[in-house]
Amino acid sequence: MIYVFVDFEMNQIDSDHRQEKKICKSEIIEIGAVKLNDSYEETDSFKSYVKPAYGVMASRIIELTGITDEMVEDAPAYEEAIGKFIEWCADADVIYAWSENDLRQFRKEARLKEYSHPDMDSVIAKWKDFQKEYARLIGTSRRISLADAVFYLGENFQGAEHDALWDARNTAEVFKLSKDEENFFKIMEPVMDIYRPKKKLTYSLSDAFSGITLDEDQ
Repeated sequence: MIYVFVDFEMNQIDSDHRQEKKICKSEIIEIGAVKLNDSYEETDSFKSYVKPAYGVMASRIIELTGITDEMVEDAPAYEEAIGKFIEWCADADVIYAWSENDLRQFRKEARLKEYSHPDMDSVIAKWKDFQKEYARLIGTSRRISLADAVFYLGENFQGAEHDALWDARNTAEVFKLSKDEENFFKIMEPVMDIYRPKKKLTYSLSDAFSGITLDEDQ
């Protein structure tokens, strides 16, 4: 088995491009991914900045990711960068991302930029949301952040948050720890208790007043 873990960082499309924003609100500005083998060991990694086509970097995104206009100025265009990524991960058996947002972005931006690749449908078919699988493991329907998932396992977040490669690598780390089921559930038991649905109270006001009759003389 070959496992791929991927993360995209995105920049919002400038408001001047109204028609484009109707199709896709953001553009990928960074792709990060790692490959794991059967033993859950990292065997390869992929990282590329991507030059946005519709506007400059938003200040909020610069603050969040640390990615500046200068860093993407000479980066490959979307078509080149995403093409290299697809070819890099084409041999994967499964592709994981933390949340469904990355796959949604992948599809919408390809539609916006009228991009196609012979292996694109195959890559999409292998894509899975590991955030959802993690939530199922701990018995909740809530969406847990990647940073919280790492913290709950008693680990330190490797690298910087909102760096695509490090986000992908930390997702892979949570996946690896989840495969050691005995240790995973031992560590996660206190967290699972917090997220476990509480029993509904069946006691009601009608129960409180049952058997009580009003004295009509009062």
